[in-house]
Amino acid sequence: MKRYSPFAPDEVHADMRVDAVLTWRDVQQQPLVAEAHRECNQCAELLPARAVQRLAKLRFTLQEVSDLFVLPAGVRAVRMYVENDPHALFVVLEGDVLPEVPDGAEVPYAPLGPDGF
Repeated sequence: MKRYSPFAPDEVHADMRVDAVLTWRDVQQQPLVAEAHRECNQCAELLPARAVQRLAKLRFTLQEVSDLFVLPAGVRAVRMYVENDPHALFVVLEGDVLPEVPDGAEVPYAPLGPDGF
């Protein structure tokens, strides 16, 4: 993703002449730049009928995600979270066969293999 300044609209317009859809997608990911170009007449001329994206999202529950793995008896998924850079989903497991982790310490990765632990 290319970074733009909200104070340099000509840079966005120049890139839109090269690839309007990609540039507009980059602009939309930067709130200050998107706001600066929200009612921009030049952008409206350069962008063919506002690019339409074909998107869909998936929703998973913790149980649905944990069902994807072979977990040993007594091990269960207790929470999940996402980190954005890079995008990654983490599932935290709990069970007697896992190593003890002191409060506040980082949770180690579980040794998952093709047959589970």
